[in-house]
Amino acid sequence: MLVQMEIGQQFLMLQIDKKITSDDLSILVFKDRIAFCTLDQTHYFDLDKKNINSENLGTWINYHNIKKTNNRCILFENNGVLVPEKLFDKTKKKIYLSLTDDDLKNKKIEIKQIKSSQQVFVFSQNKDWEMLFKNLVVNLELTHFAAELIPFLPKLSNDNLKMNVFIHLRKDFFDLFIYQGSQLLLFNSFPHQDEEEFLYYLFFVLEQFHLKANQFNAIFLGKFLKYQKYYNIFKKFHSQTNFTYPKNSEIDANHPAPFFNYFYYHESNIG
Repeated sequence: MLVQMEIGQQFLMLQIDKKITSDDLSILVFKDRIAFCTLDQTHYFDLDKKNINSENLGTWINYHNIKKTNNRCILFENNGVLVPEKLFDKTKKKIYLSLTDDDLKNKKIEIKQIKSSQQVFVFSQNKDWEMLFKNLVVNLELTHFAAELIPFLPKLSNDNLKMNVFIHLRKDFFDLFIYQGSQLLLFNSFPHQDEEEFLYYLFFVLEQFHLKANQFNAIFLGKFLKYQKYYNIFKKFHSQTNFTYPKNSEIDANHPAPFFNYFYYHESNIG
């Protein structure tokens, strides 16, 4: 499968190794809802209105007839931290994560190996999702959204002297990934309620890297109508704004992380 990336008037074609099939289910866990994404549709389980336990989850899953053989649970609840594989000590997981999360009480700490960059991603879950989904979905793989993006983004990063700043916009937060070629220099997440707060945190980070306007490649993950004001205000600072596909603003405008609705659902339809 091919994914296109728009840079000015040029298009980069990228080969994606995985292909979503009718046997795949992606369970995206946010603070206020869970999105169950299959090849054909997305269903939302509202965490604010429902008491979550295995029994009512099972009833809800059966009602919507969500039964797949390949299941992935992707967490958006909390931040995570990258540790070089050579330096990683499993007994120090909590110490690593305390750098980005000062409240680890009652949280379960997980790790995800990123073989392509020889790193380990450490993250936490507010609930034991593997236990909640036990006997409800089979072959469940637990991961974090950043651990999914980090092996993917180097394939889009231009191998030149300019740094590449990838911007992932989602509900209440945005994520920054700064690369020099294929080397990840920074990953962090920041809150935003509007485009002004978005720019405040973005400029703060860019200043730390001494990056001025048009001295770096800026790439948004997807282009969605709900974030048009963000793109417009950023263009006033950085004239060349780039986007990965999808550019279809109709893709589930209410999705908390619309790029991931594409990443796990629409990518098999991109050609």
